[in-house]
Amino acid sequence: MDMVVKVVVAFAIGTAAMAGLQTAGLFSLKQYLSSDAARRGIPEMKPAFANMKIEPITLPKTPPIDTRAGQEAAMRSYATQIDRQIRAAQSAVPQPVRIPGMPR
Repeated sequence: MDMVVKVVVAFAIGTAAMAGLQTAGLFSLKQYLSSDAARRGIPEMKPAFANMKIEPITLPKTPPIDTRAGQEAAMRSYATQIDRQIRAAQSAVPQPVRIPGMPR
């Protein structure tokens, strides 16, 4: 029961502190908005680089990418997979019965 009371008191203190901070922030914002600095408006600003001319960037043209090596590797991979499947299927088939002394 003592722990529950401590939790409730800590929650109340935290809530009061947050409300106080929000009230103080809102009060300072209201003071600033009613001051002379806010009434003057936004100051006029000049561009930082007024005389600078920007030229468009031209990228060099790249040669076409040769994909033959990747295609060959893919085909070898598929051929290997097919070979493995064929070998697995052949090894799963039972061998014919051999009777000693009988021709094949």
